[in-house]
Amino acid sequence: MVNLDEIYLEVDNLARDHIMNLMKSLIAIDTTVPPGNSYREYVDILTTYFKKLGFSLEEVIVPEDLVKQTPEPLVGPRINLIATKNYNQDKDITFYGHMDVVPAPNDGKEKWRFPPFEATMIKSGKIYGRGTSDMKGAMVCLILALQIMEKLHLTPKYNITIVNCTDEEIGVWPGVRYLAEKGYIKGTVFCMEGVTIPVIPIGTAGAINVVVESIGRSCHSGMNFMGINALEETIPILNELMKLKKIVEKRESKNIPGLPRLGTGEKRNMYPMFNLDIIHSGTKANIVPGLCTLTINRRYIPDENIDDVIKEIMEAIEKGKIKSSLLNVKVAFNLGYPPMVTNPNAPDITRLKKVMMEVQKISEDEIRIIGASGSTDMGFVSEILKTDDIIFHGLGNTGSNEHGVNENIRLKEVLIYIKELIIFLCADL
Repeated sequence: MVNLDEIYLEVDNLARDHIMNLMKSLIAIDTTVPPGNSYREYVDILTTYFKKLGFSLEEVIVPEDLVKQTPEPLVGPRINLIATKNYNQDKDITFYGHMDVVPAPNDGKEKWRFPPFEATMIKSGKIYGRGTSDMKGAMVCLILALQIMEKLHLTPKYNITIVNCTDEEIGVWPGVRYLAEKGYIKGTVFCMEGVTIPVIPIGTAGAINVVVESIGRSCHSGMNFMGINALEETIPILNELMKLKKIVEKRESKNIPGLPRLGTGEKRNMYPMFNLDIIHSGTKANIVPGLCTLTINRRYIPDENIDDVIKEIMEAIEKGKIKSSLLNVKVAFNLGYPPMVTNPNAPDITRLKKVMMEVQKISEDEIRIIGASGSTDMGFVSEILKTDDIIFHGLGNTGSNEHGVNENIRLKEVLIYIKELIIFLCADL
């Protein structure tokens, strides 16, 4: 019988220096993608911890021909680390974490309080750094949880696989997609992305980027009648896309709850997103631009069909093109991630609910079931393995500002998460 009080005491007494030394070692490696050229260094550090814990290790590199399908300037091998330990149990679980982070610019109006690649804890217990929440901090907690389990001689109820994967932040061919295809993902999948607060995500959106190239004819701006201004002539296309945006964002999932809109309290089921995100045109003020490039980011919910998504975008572009003088319009669709749905009553998701109730001292009614309009490489895992038994539970809160300036977590969340991991793996519930 597992002694919960002993676990709580051991976690609460963790030396803060021990926590921060591990946090600093991972945050310090700049695994920003693109280019993602520091995976080797990151894997080498993780390897030392998992070896000490008695895990068998294997490195798997995503083949170059697949990596080239990603429309990003990637540099270096896409090294994925698989750590496994057989506890002679009937059940398997795979913990998933991605090694890459988004860029951490510090040259705008908003500044980082501390260097983003130096994990820093202040007196209040806030820990700042790129990747603290998304999602190196969760891997720190898993390593600490495994160390405590070894110290207390606790035997998990699962055979454990841990995968640290590449390129989640850009999709297309993230490492876990390749690992899933090659059979490395076993049993229930525990994706350590999300928040510590009592939320169970049961759906995520798919993501597709659409690049629209409007082709005109450049000329001297003092004789603009000689050319075709690609930027100006893209406006009819933009207008049609904005009409489509209003239609798209009125849709809702039939049965997946959504996040309430901040500041309004409005409650809706999960809904799609349509964003005109990037536009480039022109090189000099006295040259009429002959090319305008627009990038659309479309998040589509599980209720939508990708073929229909592509069709309606093309129809809107064609309507706008008819109203313009453009010589040509080229369109490319790049699938980032497929959508996915999980089963909120799957055995291990039900187990996680019990763990959250125990550790956070809450009732089941306080655990919210939601769908997230963000996208994840777990969509590939669900699609490849044909499973809806995927847990999303991570480190942080709604104010952690992942992907933003001053990404952070709180020490109290770190301790809660370590307790939850140990109890999930070892306790009788």
